[in-house]
Amino acid sequence: MPKDAIKTITLSTPKILAAALSKKKQNKIQMPGAARAGIGLLLMGALLVGFGQYLERGALSLYGVIIVACGFILYMTASVVAKRRAKI
Repeated sequence: MPKDAIKTITLSTPKILAAALSKKKQNKIQMPGAARAGIGLLLMGALLVGFGQYLERGALSLYGVIIVACGFILYMTASVVAKRRAKI
């Protein structure tokens, strides 16, 4: 009985692999460089805010909030411009 189980698994493995490899790759979403930079600023600013709160440094947290705000503005403007260009 165990040999039959192993035999069916080995027979179905190539079929499973063939099915997985034959799937079409999904198209990647095109993101402008400015939007990527905005997301990076958001993450870096959030880390600065977190470390500033943890270390009880108000200036570091305030600096992080300013970076987060700039990153958000950069990301949103880049996204809006990209959507408008895609419509034209």
